[in-house]
Amino acid sequence: MAFAEYSTGTVAVDPGMPVKQVGAAGKEPLPASLSKSPRGRFGGALPRIEEGRRDFARIFFADQRKIFFLGPNMPSMMPLQPTGGPSSAHIGDLNEQVVDKAESLFRESLVKHLEQAFSGVPKQELVDTLVQRSVAAMTVNVGIDFATTMHLMPTFLQPLFLIVVRGDGSPNEARAATYGFVAEMPTQIVGDRPESKRTPFCVRLLSPDLLSAAVDTAKNWEVEYSLREIRSATTRQVVESDMEALRKSLSSGRWDDL
Repeated sequence: MAFAEYSTGTVAVDPGMPVKQVGAAGKEPLPASLSKSPRGRFGGALPRIEEGRRDFARIFFADQRKIFFLGPNMPSMMPLQPTGGPSSAHIGDLNEQVVDKAESLFRESLVKHLEQAFSGVPKQELVDTLVQRSVAAMTVNVGIDFATTMHLMPTFLQPLFLIVVRGDGSPNEARAATYGFVAEMPTQIVGDRPESKRTPFCVRLLSPDLLSAAVDTAKNWEVEYSLREIRSATTRQVVESDMEALRKSLSSGRWDDL
């Protein structure tokens, strides 16, 4: 596997990954920097712990739901949302108390969905690991790093985060899938409000296994990327179009089918 180094990250094109054909007649062609390798691996870096936790709290308390959960036998993804606490209008300077509250409410919602998906109470050690690494993984920094490394605009629109947990009887693997619209030039961006801005191109960044002992969020962070031309108004619609493939991955443990 050959790596190409850039100023903000490292990209590896995996020749073994199946590549969906994009850029058909009548559609916007993929950016030149990605037309030959719309799928591959990207090595970036997560923000420092303090910055990452503040980013997470800002995302978690946003007015629109941006974090979702998908587990075995679930017909659809479910929002990981606060049951109480500050709204986006009251989070102020995101002090430590607000950040702690965000993590506490996230844990509460995550445990609820894990109990429903696996019909039992998950082990505290597993929950601790999943919460810590999920919080670290849910950042737009990696999306912007990816965009600039690929010579795209430094923007990552409508970010959405999906925590996917699989296992037979109990969780044994978890991934964070980050979705966002990217653009090569300003004319590709449409939408009159910040939360509705979109482009013809959506990228999915799939994290390593968040439950693996080999994962270290403080060091190099390598994700699998997949970029495609798509006609959707929201990243949530894009995720919903991936549901069939995501369920197959939950069943098989193979993520290269996405």
